[in-house]
Amino acid sequence: MIDTLFVSRIILMVISLVIIGGTTYAKRKQRLGNSFFIIILIFWSSIFAVSFDPRILDSILNLIGLDNRAQFLLILSLAFIVYLLLQQTTKTKNISFNLYNIVRDIAISNFKKEFSNIYPNLAIVIIAKNESITMGDVIDKIKSLEIPISYKILVVNDGSTDDTEQIAKQKGVLVISHVHNLGIGAATKTGYLAAALLKSEFIINIDADGQHDPSYIPKMVSILKNNEADLVYGSRFAQESDYKTTMARSIGNKFYTSLVNHLGKISITDVNTGYRGIKTDKLESIYFISENNFAIELAIRGGRNRLKITEIATKSSQRTSGHSQFHKLEKFLIYNINAIKQILNAYFREPPEKLLAELVDK
Repeated sequence: MIDTLFVSRIILMVISLVIIGGTTYAKRKQRLGNSFFIIILIFWSSIFAVSFDPRILDSILNLIGLDNRAQFLLILSLAFIVYLLLQQTTKTKNISFNLYNIVRDIAISNFKKEFSNIYPNLAIVIIAKNESITMGDVIDKIKSLEIPISYKILVVNDGSTDDTEQIAKQKGVLVISHVHNLGIGAATKTGYLAAALLKSEFIINIDADGQHDPSYIPKMVSILKNNEADLVYGSRFAQESDYKTTMARSIGNKFYTSLVNHLGKISITDVNTGYRGIKTDKLESIYFISENNFAIELAIRGGRNRLKITEIATKSSQRTSGHSQFHKLEKFLIYNINAIKQILNAYFREPPEKLLAELVDK
């Protein structure tokens, strides 16, 4: 009767030799990187050696204190799987990073060609994705304000599939468009770069969904212009208001705001507000790595770089159309994972786009 264990060993040896041969051939054809080839070679050579003579494992087991061969092979297999996952994650991040840069470079290049020699003191940046229903009204309200310095409204069209871009152009405002949707962080970053191209002294961010009341823009500008702050937030929670949100979002915002206040040594009440103003020459102090959710990283970087940060109480209304970024449960869960990434980014990573001037001069 044929020993089942012996047959299994033979099969593993054959599989190992086939994989080693295949990866060696792929390496010669330059289809594999050095590190991946070495890991594959070590892993499957180990499998071959153990299959050829299982006693090889005994000395290793005694050395590392494991009870049996199965435990060792399980650990070895898990380590290999983790390595493959990390490799794939790194590749995906590199692809995403390249995509963001390509889309942003196209947008900046087109913007330079279309809007040269425009130098307002203030850039009012509106991030918009499929906000054709509400954005026109937001623009009209801004235009009705008495703003004491020259300004331009700049709409960042983040890959909209509706009439957002056309409406913005009909309203006579500046438009910079992503050919592909990148997310709120990436769009805000593009807006900052475009504002820097315009050589604006100040930048105000306001949402396109109509929740923010534009009438607070002159006050924000005054605070920045009079050097009362480098970064000013329009807070929904600085005082009692009629603004309502879900309990989960309310608790989450309070928690992350408190955490940011502690980590950044600042004092604000609404870290996630999209209503904020900043001096353009302070952009490098808050320039963030995150391309999606970014507000936590921005605030921590601002605090750690000792910007003067303040806030004003603003009134906000409920969204009447479209969807917030948290309208699905998975989005809410992903946000909390991204929050941890933002904190780590703020402490341990410097933005690859270190100098805004270099990006603007591309």
